[in-house]
Amino acid sequence: MESEFGRALAFEQALRERCAERIVPFRFGTGLFNDTFHRVWDLNLLRADRPHGATAEELADEAERLHGDAGQTHRRVAVPAETEGERLVDGFRSLGWETECFLFMARREVGPRSADLALVEEVHWETVRPLRERIARAEPWADSEETVRQVLDAGRLVERASRVRHFAIRVEGEPVSAADLYSDGRTAQVEDVVTDPVYRGRGYASAVVLRAVREAEGSGDDFVFLIADDADWPKELYARLGFAPLGREWMFLRKPAAAGADSSASRRPDAP
Repeated sequence: MESEFGRALAFEQALRERCAERIVPFRFGTGLFNDTFHRVWDLNLLRADRPHGATAEELADEAERLHGDAGQTHRRVAVPAETEGERLVDGFRSLGWETECFLFMARREVGPRSADLALVEEVHWETVRPLRERIARAEPWADSEETVRQVLDAGRLVERASRVRHFAIRVEGEPVSAADLYSDGRTAQVEDVVTDPVYRGRGYASAVVLRAVREAEGSGDDFVFLIADDADWPKELYARLGFAPLGREWMFLRKPAAAGADSSASRRPDAP
């Protein structure tokens, strides 16, 4: 029987594959590439589905080969198996790569934190784009207009590849907090939770997340999950909203050697 962590991984992996322009097998897994959005790291990576026995050096060599063939200057390797990812951390760090750990969390119960869902409205993508653009421009990876454009436009690609709904809170007509909801009619993912820094601490992130959860459950989804940076504080907020840990996926990244050469970002800003 498939575990809940496996179900969440399969949902996210299927979405990434639908966004890929090219899928390239390699000896430890699958390479996913989107040449149109070549600056978006999460659309251009190697997924080590079969990492057992692989060393960090071997995976880095495969990344060098496949990303190099694609004309990209970043290198990114995802390891969905938690224990295998942990095993590879020291090896990648010794190579000078950055390591990231993402925590998958499932909605289990009504958490101790509540929010005013009446503040939240369902909106179109263009309504929340100005907010996401403001957040993106403040990120350290936002080195150019082209990078910001690709990251934002990649969101529309995801929208075309899945059933996506957008929820936001507006103040004086301007969006200040938002979350997206992806669904296949059975499984749902709450994603891209953001809040304008000026409006943080008011419960807005809680409200947009809980509204997305309510809509998912009301539409028949029997499993709702989200992904948080395991090293950052939003996971504590999500725990108070009734989400519990499922498992972790490791990401290993070598940024472009030259600043601005081909930089971009994850789809997971996690900035409530």
